[in-house]
Amino acid sequence: MRVTRALAFVAVLSCVGCDSPPADQAAAATHSHAGGGVVTHWTESLELFVEYPPHVRDVRSEPWAIYLTWLEDWKPVREGRLVLLLRGPGGAREEIVLQAPATPGVYAASPTLTETGTWRADLTLTARGADHAIPVGQLEVFTSEEALPHDEEQPLPGLIALPKEEQWAMPFEVAVAETRRIPNSIPVTGEVTAPAGGLAHVSTPVEGLLLVQGPSPAPGERVREGETLALIAPTSLDDSYARMRADVVEAEREADRAERLFAAGAIAERRLEEARHNLEVARAAFEAVGGIRSADEDGGSDPHVYRLRSPIGGVIADRHVAPGEHVAVGTHAFTVVRPDTLWFVARVPARHAEAAGKVRGAWFTVEGATRALAADRVVSVGSIIDAGSRALPIRFAVANPDGVLKVGMLAEGHVLLGEPVEGVAVPTPAILDEDGLSVVYVKVGGEAFQRRVVETGPSDGSWTIVHSGVASGEQVVAVGAYQVRLASLGDVEISDHGHPH
Repeated sequence: MRVTRALAFVAVLSCVGCDSPPADQAAAATHSHAGGGVVTHWTESLELFVEYPPHVRDVRSEPWAIYLTWLEDWKPVREGRLVLLLRGPGGAREEIVLQAPATPGVYAASPTLTETGTWRADLTLTARGADHAIPVGQLEVFTSEEALPHDEEQPLPGLIALPKEEQWAMPFEVAVAETRRIPNSIPVTGEVTAPAGGLAHVSTPVEGLLLVQGPSPAPGERVREGETLALIAPTSLDDSYARMRADVVEAEREADRAERLFAAGAIAERRLEEARHNLEVARAAFEAVGGIRSADEDGGSDPHVYRLRSPIGGVIADRHVAPGEHVAVGTHAFTVVRPDTLWFVARVPARHAEAAGKVRGAWFTVEGATRALAADRVVSVGSIIDAGSRALPIRFAVANPDGVLKVGMLAEGHVLLGEPVEGVAVPTPAILDEDGLSVVYVKVGGEAFQRRVVETGPSDGSWTIVHSGVASGEQVVAVGAYQVRLASLGDVEISDHGHPH
């Protein structure tokens, strides 16, 4: 007397309508197959999937297979005390206490029931500092093996089997389809760029040698605005940094001398104004190449050393020169990026340009990543269609506190338009593209799944509305859908292998 996994599948399929997934639902009705059955039940924190064999009065049954999964991470219950309580006619009672699972996630119990008729089964798991009550439902106890029903059914087509052990061994997660409001959207491609003022190419305004003993920030290091990136010893004889600095010193001396002579009445005011003007011109020329008269902590008091400074605070993205290298005027030495906030530049196809005025946000994923990022602030909407790409650029500001986004990354996403649309939504990763069809896999029992073709609607990157194929409250595979698809390509029937029955 035993219930095969194929029979268990039939029971699950028979209960598709009653296995709705809202938390702590009533236990699914137990379906009798050759006297045994299967039940799937969800509470707020656990999923129960139990297969039980036929029961004959006063005969010890074959083991129940009780599978318990934590919904938090969809991993097996590895420890905890489980009590199976069965109550029958006339006050009959059987209680079995299991101190730990036989294997991770699987408890086994073999009750002996002493009365014929209908019994009720309930489970209580004591784990993680709490008691978790899990109703199992009703089962029948028969007078003899000859009295067992013979109503075995054949599995219906389209049912997909994925044993619990395989679910536990891979990344797996189920989510409940729910009603949401999501704006209409336009699919776009784009790239991550630096905002205006957020990217600086630092070039050398003087010719000279990069001093080895100077600062040498590496790519990835943070720098402050005005911080010295390198020290350069100028080598040019004409219009050199040293000559411009000497011109400033000379102009300062002449201005001081003119001030004293004017105060003594020795020169006219016109001579004083000329000296002041010459000083301003000399200082402007010196400062134009980054010159600063006062010494600082990076270069000591050497007046002949040029300090190459960062014009913005940020991160060194690139370094193109090395200490000891000779650089010419205009040599690209460093690239500095301010990464805290970047731009997602979405390229809207020209055929959708008319809707650009309705843009309210966007979501996108970058190459090599699966997590969708939101961009809620519209920086600008282009006014010219690019002749080459036939697209209209729309720029969005994106916070980047963890530095995941990098300037130059390519991206794909959706631009969100207008007022939200209400409908049944599923997590976007749950939707697979199979030969041009949008498909989700619905969990209809502990180890049973169905493939559903859906019609998709608006998406916000995390959730997508489906106009058909899935009802609100049904469970869809959000992580691991591709593995369920692979399982669907094999044999649907499940045989006894590795589980107690």
